[in-house]
Amino acid sequence: MKATSKFHSYKLSFIFVGFLLVFVAILFSLAKWQFVDKDEFIALANERYREIKIPAVRGSILAKDETTLTFSEPRFDFYVWKSELEEAENNEKQTREEFLRKVSEILLSDEDELTEKLDSEQLWIKLGDRITVDQRDQLLALKSDKSGKELEGLRFEYVNSRSYPEGSLASHVLGFYGYNDFGEPVGVGGIEQFWDRSLRPIEGISNSEVDSFGNSIFLGDNTGETEAKPGMTLVTTIDKNLQAILEKKIQDGFTDYQPKSITGIIMDPKTGAIMAMTNFPNFDPNTYFDEKDGNIFGNKAITTPYEIGSVAKVFTVAAALDLKKIEFDEVILPNGHRGCEVITPNASPNANCNDSRIQCICTYDKKPVNQPINVIDAMVTSDNVAFRNIGGKLSSEEFHDYLERFGVGKISGVDLTGESTGVLPDADKWEYADNAVYSYGHGYQMTPLQAIAGISVIANEGKRMQPYVVDRVLNTDGTSKTFESKELMQVVDEKVADTTAQLMRAVYKKSLSETRYQDLSEYNIGMKSGTALVPYRDKPGYSSEINATYVGFDNSPSKKFIMLIKIEEPQVGDLSFYNARMLWLDTFIAIKDYLAIPKDSNN
Repeated sequence: MKATSKFHSYKLSFIFVGFLLVFVAILFSLAKWQFVDKDEFIALANERYREIKIPAVRGSILAKDETTLTFSEPRFDFYVWKSELEEAENNEKQTREEFLRKVSEILLSDEDELTEKLDSEQLWIKLGDRITVDQRDQLLALKSDKSGKELEGLRFEYVNSRSYPEGSLASHVLGFYGYNDFGEPVGVGGIEQFWDRSLRPIEGISNSEVDSFGNSIFLGDNTGETEAKPGMTLVTTIDKNLQAILEKKIQDGFTDYQPKSITGIIMDPKTGAIMAMTNFPNFDPNTYFDEKDGNIFGNKAITTPYEIGSVAKVFTVAAALDLKKIEFDEVILPNGHRGCEVITPNASPNANCNDSRIQCICTYDKKPVNQPINVIDAMVTSDNVAFRNIGGKLSSEEFHDYLERFGVGKISGVDLTGESTGVLPDADKWEYADNAVYSYGHGYQMTPLQAIAGISVIANEGKRMQPYVVDRVLNTDGTSKTFESKELMQVVDEKVADTTAQLMRAVYKKSLSETRYQDLSEYNIGMKSGTALVPYRDKPGYSSEINATYVGFDNSPSKKFIMLIKIEEPQVGDLSFYNARMLWLDTFIAIKDYLAIPKDSNN
């Protein structure tokens, strides 16, 4: 009896110790799982949830007629995960030879080239750049001759492929789709950068819980799908035909006059809509990465202020007329002038412009005028001395106010990236000579776009409009938003604008000196030229190089266009009369019928 009791006692002790050991083992395992293997179990758990990104494409940019200027399409970068590829080969699921043969046929590449890439020490190897959806599907469908199963080791990364079907057309307006300093794809320059957030797509996401075989669990934690949304489509004001004509003429001018650059802008003065804008040299956004000089990407129409020269006499005469400081046909200099005029304060009556200590202004040829000069004469001959006297009728504060009203020293507000403000010193910082040199467009600076927007005031009943490039935004839900033209301010009275336009009409008629331009006198055009020496960048004073500018507009009741041509440092053609004028007139000949510019019935 005692032996049986003792046996049962041992048995209970043995069971107790067994349970204790199991309990300790469980505690140990729990502790290990909780603290040691935590990250591994989290990873395993995460593998039960599959998050798939659903790609979407970047929005398109369209011309005024809704033909395409740029669009995106889905593409894929094709990679091989080398460890997985080698494991499949070691397990005799597939061979390297058939992999190379079949993949090279789809990629249209050389087997030796792929072999060289696969022989590298990298584990993540790129074999195809921006392959098509069809190529990706063909690669995914490849099967091993031996196992009959899909080839292993293939990986794909979705990328947006941005295409510019018109090549370099409007390249500075569009910009390009490139990368920022962090390697992220972004719009660079032009519309691509300014409207980047609107153009960007929103990727969709699909979340689901899967079993160990990767199949979705019907009753699992499935949060569903977030729909992918493509970027918005932008409809611009760019007239593709007009843009092509302007670019052709600008390139011809580049050959003829051998300048540093040429800028051309055509705008609707009634609305501020930019119909065409170009710079030459330009670039192809499809191959922007091939360009060696990064400066070529800058849109000089909006980024590069300069002294516009006598074009600005339009601002001076309009301001003086609006303030009633002068009349349309008022005689400014009853006795003419000597070709130069002293502007040094308190200079003696015998001061001579040949004296380096004396400040003077001169006409371009420094020749005396021995007859009375009225406002019309001053404008037609672009007489600096006469304009110095017109500008002298305005106080610094009055003059500064009107220059600002015309847009000098202010951004135009155009929806393109990189616009400069230009340069206009505050009125209280003007020196005595500033009022004189500002009267004929020297001293202050503005961009070509700001200049054409300022001159368009005269073409548009005295009103300044905000230039713009994007006319409509088409949303992914089928709705759209149209942007209304924006009037910034009434700069001068409508009658003053009309009077100034008549003065510019007289300038235009004088510009048609060659026989080939005689027929253009049938059109009612207002025009003004400007020639200005280029300031040194590293020291005071001016170089011998010039910038030549011509601006002109349709002065008929329809007011269909205003156009600016700027030639930077031309090496052929002396002054704007012999290069920018001829390029402007040749371009006008090329566009007048396309725009249906009416002839002047009162000619």
